[in-house]
Amino acid sequence: MAGVEKSYSFIAPAKEIDVELTVKRSRFIGSVRISLDPDDASEKIKGFPEIFPKANHHCWAYRIGTENILEHCSDAGEPAGTAGRPILGMLKRHSLQNTLLVVTRYFGGIKLGVRGLIEAYGEAAELAVTEAGSVEMELNLLLDLSCSYEHSKTLSSSLKKWGFGEDRISALYGENVEMSLYVPSSLKPDIAPSLEEMFSRGMLQKLEWGNSAVPMPRDKQ
Repeated sequence: MAGVEKSYSFIAPAKEIDVELTVKRSRFIGSVRISLDPDDASEKIKGFPEIFPKANHHCWAYRIGTENILEHCSDAGEPAGTAGRPILGMLKRHSLQNTLLVVTRYFGGIKLGVRGLIEAYGEAAELAVTEAGSVEMELNLLLDLSCSYEHSKTLSSSLKKWGFGEDRISALYGENVEMSLYVPSSLKPDIAPSLEEMFSRGMLQKLEWGNSAVPMPRDKQ
């Protein structure tokens, strides 16, 4: 996404899930997915006809971003305003961000009417987000480090001071000590200068930040 956002935390589904609801013989399947950008959401939406073949509609909505939230929805062939808006409304009611919600419909032979469709899509969406639950997440960046054994204790002490215990670090001991860990994006400005100084002084042989942010529950960081 263009630009740099100041906020890295957001409310997202606790798990991705598919739930089913039957209304007057029509099957409605609510699918919750985490999605960090519109392109990813579009690709996931395109994949639903393969996940649920022979379905009549794959209606959807998403809210993407942490500060300037992008909202979009689609009725996907249903009467205007009967599907996309109720689905989006449910995402907004639960304050979910970086979330895609798709409601798939298998027509059961009985027409529901405009009001019936709005209620059915809204109910399927609510069931899905309720079952998925919610959790506060923060975007994390992968950090790869390498140092000699001579400087490994200094590096480990610095990481521990910043809140990264051994349980959060993947270490490989070979010719050098290789360490990998996920760092909350909000913390990078605080620790990057010290790491860069260690690198310039030759205490680190490798200092690489990942390009893609990964959402992780804050209580698991």
